[in-house]
Amino acid sequence: MYIENSYSLLHKVDAQNPVLADAQAVIQQWHGKRIRRIDRYIQLCVAGGLACAGERKLPSNTGVYLSTRCGAVSTSSQVMHTIESENELPKPLHFVNTLGNSAGFYLTQLLQLTGTALVLSKETLSFEAALLHAMMDINSGLCDYALVGTFDEVALPVDHQLQRLNAAPNAPHLFEGTHWLLLSKSATNTAIGSPVYARSPSELLQKIKWQGSDVQLGFEPCEEERHQLEGQTIEVFQNEALAAGTVPHGAFGAASLLDAAGKNTPLLHINRTEPNHYCGVAINA
Repeated sequence: MYIENSYSLLHKVDAQNPVLADAQAVIQQWHGKRIRRIDRYIQLCVAGGLACAGERKLPSNTGVYLSTRCGAVSTSSQVMHTIESENELPKPLHFVNTLGNSAGFYLTQLLQLTGTALVLSKETLSFEAALLHAMMDINSGLCDYALVGTFDEVALPVDHQLQRLNAAPNAPHLFEGTHWLLLSKSATNTAIGSPVYARSPSELLQKIKWQGSDVQLGFEPCEEERHQLEGQTIEVFQNEALAAGTVPHGAFGAASLLDAAGKNTPLLHINRTEPNHYCGVAINA
């Protein structure tokens, strides 16, 4: 599979003075008008999808594959508060926006697409799951192009969000973001392999039959993981930020994968979720 275009917005949020990235500004750059009544979750989806598609007129059967770890957190918590604390029915629009595929509705409508629209969640490997589905559909002839995206918000207040992420209450920063690939079978750009899953880094190297020497990780490896990757040149994405206690968002591994894809060199990207599940994607190999 080949990458026609990519887009990544990775925003660090100060826990003491949280300021969220202006997703509406990105939307207006490509859409021209402010879209009303959409929540933060939908904003991140629409902003990333429109930016990745750019000025291209995509075929109507282009597949849209969305992924998220946490879903529409802000709206869902607001609805729960309305029901449980205020003993009121939620506003109809708020209720609709709690659905995982609401974001896909807005994006496919704006891009005038009528193909597959799918939402997946698989913890920190959600983007890889969407990538795998997209590649299977292109290979089966269901679509010629696939727009694959992942997005997770920092829901305010920050102390509640830290509890949801099982993070330390004194964490200095959090990440949120939206990360996208536009894929096709046209051999014109960076090649990207199908996601491969394994129980250890060494098993992953064997399954992919990796012949290169460069590996990029979307997580901070332990000593055992480094030992299993012995002989490889290891780079950890945003290593300094992670070491400083910054809490990644659910789709953080996708930011690392897109960074690796932009280097235009043979590279194996590895992401991890607990317990001991790994996913590798070979780039330009």
